[in-house]
Amino acid sequence: RSQSSGPAESSGDAPVELRQTLVAFLSHAGQRLHSSRLGLLAQQVSSSADPFTKVKGLIQDLITKLLREAGEESEHKGWCDTELGTNKQTRTKLQAQVDELIARIDEGAASIAGMSQQLSELAKEIGELTESMQESTTLREAEKAKNEETIKDAAAAQKAVATAVTILQDFYTKAGQATALAQVSASREPIQYDRIGNEEIKIGSEEWNSLANPNFKGEVDRGHKEGMQTFGKTYKGQQAEVGGVLAILEVVAGDFAKLQAETQAAEAEAAQVYRDFMASSKKSIAMKEKSTDMLTEDKDSTETQMLSDKKDLASSQDQLLAADRYYEKLKPSCVANVTYEERAKAREEEIQSLQEALRILRSEDVAA
Repeated sequence: RSQSSGPAESSGDAPVELRQTLVAFLSHAGQRLHSSRLGLLAQQVSSSADPFTKVKGLIQDLITKLLREAGEESEHKGWCDTELGTNKQTRTKLQAQVDELIARIDEGAASIAGMSQQLSELAKEIGELTESMQESTTLREAEKAKNEETIKDAAAAQKAVATAVTILQDFYTKAGQATALAQVSASREPIQYDRIGNEEIKIGSEEWNSLANPNFKGEVDRGHKEGMQTFGKTYKGQQAEVGGVLAILEVVAGDFAKLQAETQAAEAEAAQVYRDFMASSKKSIAMKEKSTDMLTEDKDSTETQMLSDKKDLASSQDQLLAADRYYEKLKPSCVANVTYEERAKAREEEIQSLQEALRILRSEDVAA
């Protein structure tokens, strides 16, 4: 300024050197601290012809503003810390619930699939056992009927053979005692007849006795008498072959008896095997049906639980989505690229620089 301006400076205007010093200090501090506010203040001081008292007011207002911002940010930081902490706990808890529910649903689905497979296998096994029992019953009935017929036929054959043996034995026994035609002795008196041609019967003879016996049946052998001599050979049957015939019949009877005994034994054994098979099959079916009931109950219970888990999963996922959205909403004001500590430190350095600027001005006041 010109020398004529000296009186104005003595009344309170800052000298050029002091203004330049203050502008340089503020500009340097703004660059060092990356503070746009200090840089703007330096421009205001450099371009303004305001007295230093007004500059002091600007600096003091800026200090006040920074202190107020520090208080507000500190309060906001406390709120952010609380909200972020609560939100993080909520998101962590919900994520754990979602993970657990997904695992339980997957496990339930696998369990249901396994039980469904077991139920299918049990149903197939029960059906096969039932069909096998029906087939066994059909075969057993047919086998029993055949065995009973064989036993009946064998018994009838034995009876027939026994009858044949008795007849043959009786025949050959009587044949061995049979006689040939009687040869009448020449000394025997001829038969006498009466006047009308009837045979004359003597009192006391066999003829007389036969007539006297009302129970007599048959005819009196008028020729051969027991002990009489016969002519020719006596027919006694084929006595030499009878032993072989009877032996064959005995073998046949023995075969039929053996067949009957073996068939009866086979029938008894087959009946026992059938009873054992049916008892074992019924027991197996009962156990499989019990397992089916238990598996069905477990499967129904698992399906019910899985439905409940799916509802809980949907609810937890909705809550987690809401918590994630709220976190995204907090990030701009609570999760900045520059931390609160860094901002607080920069603000404190700004305040210190402003206070230093005030000291520069006050030093000028002292010098004046």
